[in-house]
Amino acid sequence: MAIEMVPIGTVHNERGEAIDDDWDRVNSVIRLDLALLDATAVDGLRGFSHVEVVFVFDRVSEDEVERASRHPRGIQQWPRVGILAQRAKNRPNRIGTTVCELMAVRGEGVLEVRGLDAIDGTPVLDVKPYMAEFGPRGDVLQPQWSHELMAGYWMATPDPRDQFDPQSWLDEVRRSPADRGRLALIVRRPDVEQREVLASGDLDVEIGLVGDNWLTRGSRSRADGKADPDAQLNIMNWRCALLVAGSEERVPLAGDQLFVDLDLSPANLPAGTRLRIGSAVVEVTAKPHTGCAKFTRRFGLAAHRWVNGATGRESRLRGICAKVVVAGRITTGDEIVKVASRLES
Repeated sequence: MAIEMVPIGTVHNERGEAIDDDWDRVNSVIRLDLALLDATAVDGLRGFSHVEVVFVFDRVSEDEVERASRHPRGIQQWPRVGILAQRAKNRPNRIGTTVCELMAVRGEGVLEVRGLDAIDGTPVLDVKPYMAEFGPRGDVLQPQWSHELMAGYWMATPDPRDQFDPQSWLDEVRRSPADRGRLALIVRRPDVEQREVLASGDLDVEIGLVGDNWLTRGSRSRADGKADPDAQLNIMNWRCALLVAGSEERVPLAGDQLFVDLDLSPANLPAGTRLRIGSAVVEVTAKPHTGCAKFTRRFGLAAHRWVNGATGRESRLRGICAKVVVAGRITTGDEIVKVASRLES
């Protein structure tokens, strides 16, 4: 029986060769074929942290396919095992599956993922949300040679930025005040990759931080490409930003406009909460603020996973999204005070 499948998308990244190791450093874009899928096929996917991608090892020729046994990676000291006892690409049907981090769901059928072990141009057959309940039930057992094979598969060399104590960092962030905080830094982004640290700035209901590129840059997560009104401002905890950046000079690289010494957790600042900063008032929106590939490249994979993991999301370590509801002037050092929420006003 012949089974014919049509790819629903294609992988795009900077890795053109099937190198065995260091896949966690690879950021990929999956462009879905909107001639086969409606753009709404990814609705709800943003709620998942990981996806399982099914793809084809299309660069493996028919004469390279293994149907019996072999030494994994051709290394003689590892036992000769059947092709179905290893995850090599030279499989009878050349199908690969990987659970990887979902970084973003963009408009027009674009997904950004990290740690997908597929090279540029790879055809994608399916994308499924990863659910913990589909993980192994019971103890996981595997032979020693497979542990040795996987030793550098995701990260071939240690990243010095990964050496930190996540609990002590979290304790430091949680020292931020809950009710009366402080505006520690204002950063304007006049263009892509540009940062201007301001002593004072103006917040406008229509354009956000005056001189920032939020409005003109638009949003890839919206089908129309226009700026997302619920993400007019990105606000990050100052203590957290300083920890992951390593110095005050590198904090602006996080990409947020406002850095505050204030508890940003959902319990303290639920969507609709309003904050007075200087003479302006901003409102916390329900839009999640998550890490991106640039954040990870600048501050390391461990920092990305710390701010976007379960504990990080509980405390909103990556920050919050907000919008301006009362225009006004803000100055570094201004007190931040919670005022009546939208629901109470």
